[in-house]
Amino acid sequence: MIRSRDGVGWTSQLAGWLTLLALVTTGCATKLAQIDTARNAFAAGDAAMAHEVLSEVANGRGRFATPAKLDLAMVDLATGNATAAEQRLRSLRDEFEHASKLAPLHEAAAMVTDDTARRFQPAGYEQVMIRTMLAMCSLVRDGQDAESYINQAAILQAKLQREHDERRTQVFGEAISDTLTANVHQELALAPYLRGVLREETMRDLDDARRNYQLVSAIQPSFLPAADDLKRATEGVHSQPGHGAVYVFALVGRGPILQAVEAPTTTAAMTVASALMLNESNEEDDVDTLPKITSVKVPSVVIPPSQVAAVTVASYIPTGPDTLPLYELHGATQPLTNVAEMVQKQADAEMPWTIARSVIRQGGKELAVSTARQQLGLDGPMGTLFQFASSTAWTAAESADTRCWGLLPREIQVLRAELPAGDHLVEFAPVNYNGQPIATANRIPVRIHNGRNTYALVIAPTEKIYVVTARPEGGSGEG
Repeated sequence: MIRSRDGVGWTSQLAGWLTLLALVTTGCATKLAQIDTARNAFAAGDAAMAHEVLSEVANGRGRFATPAKLDLAMVDLATGNATAAEQRLRSLRDEFEHASKLAPLHEAAAMVTDDTARRFQPAGYEQVMIRTMLAMCSLVRDGQDAESYINQAAILQAKLQREHDERRTQVFGEAISDTLTANVHQELALAPYLRGVLREETMRDLDDARRNYQLVSAIQPSFLPAADDLKRATEGVHSQPGHGAVYVFALVGRGPILQAVEAPTTTAAMTVASALMLNESNEEDDVDTLPKITSVKVPSVVIPPSQVAAVTVASYIPTGPDTLPLYELHGATQPLTNVAEMVQKQADAEMPWTIARSVIRQGGKELAVSTARQQLGLDGPMGTLFQFASSTAWTAAESADTRCWGLLPREIQVLRAELPAGDHLVEFAPVNYNGQPIATANRIPVRIHNGRNTYALVIAPTEKIYVVTARPEGGSGEG
């Protein structure tokens, strides 16, 4: 629980904390503005500017350095440097796995400013998406580690769900928890889909391919192409004779970011706060009850607007030396995993703990101000004014922690098309929700191998799209 201290040091500590808070708030606003500038530049198609700004923040080793590194990996991937993106994401994955984890109460009681003073701790969905994006990096390189990465994402997602259920039960009790707990960490449909795709290509594990395609349909019933996938795996036919398959994975729309809002202190949040405080020893405790706080500043999920609904894929097939190539429209990418929905569900489920952390922290601030008032000998109206002014100023300056991986997509979509083996000019075009093109199409040379898969990655935050394809020698290139 939150404890007071003796001695006049409280007064000087309080003054120091208020000064520190002003400096931290100013610095955070500057870095956040830089990151916003980079994200907007990337969405507008200026990857070079985005890379420059994000590199400056990432190399600064401040509180925003790690989120900048996550965004930087997406810029690397979009510009064809899948190797650099994979190395960066692997490093961050390992760093997060080995980072020490503080208990929520210790974390809250230790803070004198707000959550932005913490070392950046990725949300569960961000850790899952690191492994998912690693799979995408692998696909446009040599594909050797794609299954391992996506399996890591699926295993972590299942672990997060178990931890969520256990924590809910511990705080609210089993009966109430059953009514509150939803499947907020539902398995990603992308995981079994990619396993099925890789199994199907080998033509040796078709039973496993069928099971995975069936699981895709169970997780994402609206993904209609799974029926065709299941049919191929059942019949044991990868593609027509002399043909291969191109899989287009599209990262569509601008993904979720966080913005600060005022949130009411709900009953669930106060229950969490009480449970966290009761986990501590009651010795020498000066706070018997939680402070009466009606609202706190918290991060809220926001989806930036984007008119991109999908990406159409077409190809130009040679018909002869003296004739025009045949244009064939293969269709539009179909939603497989809704990243925005996943993030919103997880943020909603985590909100009682987010609010509780802020409530406990504000209780610590009120205690600090009260102790300083006593040490100064301020009684009567002057003491009341000091208490009110100091507490109000300290609390009002608090900021919600809006650091996040801001270049994730809104959705992960996919399209499969069969093409004759050989070199093709493949066209990728972003379309709106009416199916109309909203920008000039990108035409990229793609090599198709007989009876094999070829992978293309399209990153389409807005009408400015990035296309990355696997090179024959196993590298990756951007078009």
